[in-house]
Amino acid sequence: MALYAKLLSLSQTFVSPPDLPTFLALRAPHAVHSWGHNHLVSKNPTLASLDNAAFEAHLHSTGRYLESLGGELTDIIIDGHKRKAMLRMSYFLKPKGSDETVENDLVWILTFTGEGEVEGGVDGILIKESMEFIDATASGRLAIVLREMHGKLDDDIKGGISITI
Repeated sequence: MALYAKLLSLSQTFVSPPDLPTFLALRAPHAVHSWGHNHLVSKNPTLASLDNAAFEAHLHSTGRYLESLGGELTDIIIDGHKRKAMLRMSYFLKPKGSDETVENDLVWILTFTGEGEVEGGVDGILIKESMEFIDATASGRLAIVLREMHGKLDDDIKGGISITI
C-alpha cells in the first residue's frame, strides 16, 4: 500500500472510528494532543497539550456533558512528504438535556510516525501529534449553554467547552 493510502486510511478511521478504543489505538504511545489558535490557547490554560492518558480523560470528561457528538467530514488533505494530514470537519454537539445543537467547524492537523517506528497502525504508522483548531465562537456558545444548565463545569474539563472568550 502506498504511503498516501496508508495516511488516508488512518485519517478516515480517525474521523469515523467505530468506538473509542479504536480511536485511541490510532495514536502512538508517545502521541501529544494540542489546540490552536495561539492567542486562544494563550488565554485559556485548559487548552494545554495532553499526552494520551490526559487526552482520553478529556474525551471521557467532555462526554459527560454531551448527548450527541456526530461528525461530518468536509475535506482531507494528505501530505506524504511531511507525513501530515489536514482534516476539516464539523462536530454537531448537543448538550445533555438541551434542545440546542452547536456546530463546531474545526480543523485537525495530524502528524504521523515513520513506517515501523512503532508497533500497530498501518505498517507501523500511527498518529504522533494531533492539533485541533477549534471554532472559538461555537465552543464559547456551547460553554454558555452548559454553564446555564449545570453552573460551574467540573474542574477536569479541558478543550473547547472550557474556554472563555
